[in-house]
Amino acid sequence: MGQLLYESDEFIPLEETYHDLKDHGIEDKDLHVFAKHQGKVLRHGLNAANFWYKTNLANSAIRGLLIGTGAGLLMAWLFSSSNFFEGNYGTSGFILTMLLGMGFGAWLGGFLGLQSRNYNLRKYYKYVDEGKYLLLIDAHGKNVDAIKSSIKNRHPQLLFLSDQIETIVPFEKFQSTH
Repeated sequence: MGQLLYESDEFIPLEETYHDLKDHGIEDKDLHVFAKHQGKVLRHGLNAANFWYKTNLANSAIRGLLIGTGAGLLMAWLFSSSNFFEGNYGTSGFILTMLLGMGFGAWLGGFLGLQSRNYNLRKYYKYVDEGKYLLLIDAHGKNVDAIKSSIKNRHPQLLFLSDQIETIVPFEKFQSTH
């Protein structure tokens, strides 16, 4: 259990929950609000989910890197074994071809990942599309049961959706929008 996901039909209960969680020691960087119109979220000082959470960037870039590595190795092996460069293709050519494949794969995967929604949250985006709000709580290293029971008791209007969400954000600095 790494992240908790809640849905709210209205903004005020979500905002109250957000501030209540902050008062209990959960930091801004661990709270992410998904909304159809992020401006309202930002105007109220809440941490709006950024593109690292909304898109498939990190996951697709890693996949692209792996596929690009395989393609680069295959091309390098073909070039070295086929005498395509008439004997002028050595170790450095092999390494450069592999690195080019890796770089291109990571770039293309990241580019395609920016065009698609986060695969872990894809089935929950229907709530956002309907104008509702999602609250994603990074609960790594925290007492998840205490957070869940606190929200259930103090903010029953929030609907618990999942505790099986895992999003990839490569650096802590990228976890917040403000």
